[in-house]
Amino acid sequence: MKVKEAIEKRWSPRAFSNQMIEKQTLKNLLQEAGSAASCFNEQPWHFIVGVKGTETYQKIYDTLVSFNQDWAKTAPVLMLAVSVNEFSKNAKPNPHHRYDLGQSVGFLSLRAMEENIYLHQMAGFDADLAKEKFKMADQAEAVAAIALGHLGDSNQLNDDLKEQESPESPRKPLEDFVFEGEWGKAF
Repeated sequence: MKVKEAIEKRWSPRAFSNQMIEKQTLKNLLQEAGSAASCFNEQPWHFIVGVKGTETYQKIYDTLVSFNQDWAKTAPVLMLAVSVNEFSKNAKPNPHHRYDLGQSVGFLSLRAMEENIYLHQMAGFDADLAKEKFKMADQAEAVAAIALGHLGDSNQLNDDLKEQESPESPRKPLEDFVFEGEWGKAF
């Protein structure tokens, strides 16, 4: 699959099948996510991975807001995307750690498409609770929760979510987000 195809195919479903993802497949995807660029090659990203039926999965699930719990329970894998906010070489603040984590998750998302594995990234989770449950270092920040899996049947969702379950997602036109000369002046 070409990158363009993966970008066009990517969307964030809420209905996942119960088909498990092999541990080695997950490891491969995460290794490739680790190939993303980062400031000073710091690679500040970390992932906490929970496979359905494990204590780690339940701990991640418990950090989700109830809206996300309602549908994420169908995902065979839940993860936390975590970044470290200071450089390891000198303990100075790394103002780019979240940006770098985002690139890593972007790599993960596109690479997962090749395996027909979908991601749904969530801001609706309790980062402080995640930090506590997983005894994260002071410098670690849980930035997003992620559900992973193969596409499921949208009929397993409640009616409101079922209506929203579509790969069609409107995107802003280029002139709304690419500028030249000054803010708001279309490129």
